[in-house]
Amino acid sequence: MISNKAGLQHIAELFIREGIEHIVISPGSRNAPMMLTFPEYKEFTIYSIVDERSAGFFALGLAQKLKKPVVLNCTSGSALLNYAPALAEAYYQNIPLIVLSADRPDYLIDQGDGQTIRQKSVFYNYIRKSVHLPEDLQSDNNLQKFQEYILEAIAASQFPVKGPVHINVPMDEPIYGTQEKALLQLLPKTKYQASKKIQSAQKTELQDIWNTTTKKMIIIGQHDFDPQLDNLLQSLAERNDLIILSESTSNIKEASSIEHIDQVLMQVNSENENNLFPDLLISLGGHIVSKKIKAWLRKKVKYQHWHIGLDHKPMDTYFHLTQHIQTSDNAFLEFLTAQKSTNNSNYKELWLAMQNKVQVLHQQYMSKLEFSDLYIFESIRKNLPNTPINLHFSNSTPIRYSQLFKYSKNIIINSNRGVSGIDGSISTALGASMANNGISCIITGDLSFFYDSNALWNNYLHNNFRIIVINNKGGGIFRFIEGPAQSKQLPLFETPHQRSAQSLAEEAKMNYSSCHTADTLQKSLELFFEPSNNAQLLEIFTPQEKNAPILKAYFEFLKNIQ
Repeated sequence: MISNKAGLQHIAELFIREGIEHIVISPGSRNAPMMLTFPEYKEFTIYSIVDERSAGFFALGLAQKLKKPVVLNCTSGSALLNYAPALAEAYYQNIPLIVLSADRPDYLIDQGDGQTIRQKSVFYNYIRKSVHLPEDLQSDNNLQKFQEYILEAIAASQFPVKGPVHINVPMDEPIYGTQEKALLQLLPKTKYQASKKIQSAQKTELQDIWNTTTKKMIIIGQHDFDPQLDNLLQSLAERNDLIILSESTSNIKEASSIEHIDQVLMQVNSENENNLFPDLLISLGGHIVSKKIKAWLRKKVKYQHWHIGLDHKPMDTYFHLTQHIQTSDNAFLEFLTAQKSTNNSNYKELWLAMQNKVQVLHQQYMSKLEFSDLYIFESIRKNLPNTPINLHFSNSTPIRYSQLFKYSKNIIINSNRGVSGIDGSISTALGASMANNGISCIITGDLSFFYDSNALWNNYLHNNFRIIVINNKGGGIFRFIEGPAQSKQLPLFETPHQRSAQSLAEEAKMNYSSCHTADTLQKSLELFFEPSNNAQLLEIFTPQEKNAPILKAYFEFLKNIQ
């Protein structure tokens, strides 16, 4: 038996036919017909998460790992608005989410009815498509339109680029009636178009520029791990006129690239930077963490910038955009690898020499490092297991510290770098862990953890899930930023506190441990990734007053050019 609300069986069976298998539901009254319907189909895996904000990020993490749409379903009113942060992140990170919101019928909007807001197009700025389904399905025309809207939304979540969509479903009372499933006639299956190809005329122009520039740079932002992309980059990396820049979130495993951008940029100065600026910059993937590289490439020097991406609107991150090439990353790199000529150039050699130098300095500094946030990230890296692991970094300092270290090939790194907020990091990592058989671990600061503590309020904390909370008793990042750090209002920025994660962990039936020193940290990490019956949380308390001076001294040390 399923809900007797007209159209809901069509929604369920269209979802199934289009390959949608996962639905995250937040309990409510107006979406009762959905809760009566979806669980009656064995093809769906259903998750129940009360907090809609947490549910949104949970679905985002799950969709990120599955690389296919995940449905979010909630009741009407303010519940829907709580999806906004996760949808904004999904929009800027190109992650496919389908919001299926229950709504009051149109005649009750703005009439003082409970749990009623204007839900049509409520996510206008952060959505790939928004549809409002017709209420009256008595006519064949309306029923066809009903199905067309659903199929259009599903298609928009995946083409031309992935992203969130919104399907709003108005339903009048009564809402708890049921009926048997009927035999339906569904509209034909959606046909997706192939990726765009580089046009012949454009190829000639690109070839001319590629073959005549002697200083080429490819910079890769946030990206899923892609073996084909890795192989193509490895082939291109053999050129002496090309340098490849990547970050931990780029998930590049094989290419000979500059992996620690902020470290290497400390070796750039007024004497050598003219030789280091590219003639041609090519950008792939999503957002870049490094503020230093963005500031450096935004300087008023002359170079060409090509951005590769299927979206109709390109990112002009470095304010030098000259070409938006609408094709897939791999298709474009295949085009480049077919270009045989290599100019006589020492461009790659200059960059790699700087990287080799800063790596020596990095090791020297680390060998004498005292207990601090920087020390902790190095210790975590050394103790990560030599097995496949999904590693998520929360925003603010954790994702920035991650850029300073090299991780083994078995580690996939994610972070919410679409909007880069601290909200939802734990929920995202937990959602991603649902699609990961091995260990999933999130490394987070204290404020980000407490902000998203409702992520622990569900039944999905499995025994392979790990949380490391680095507790420096406030928003430590503001001690690195000159404005807040020098202001007498610093407490307003960093929000000092005396909280511990212990009670939250124990309430969620997680194994809890803590440490305050280098010795206890090493002992804790040796056990932390071992198999256990429950999810685990390790809380590391660090000296708030030392972290910023130690990191600033580290970057000053990397400037050494002797």
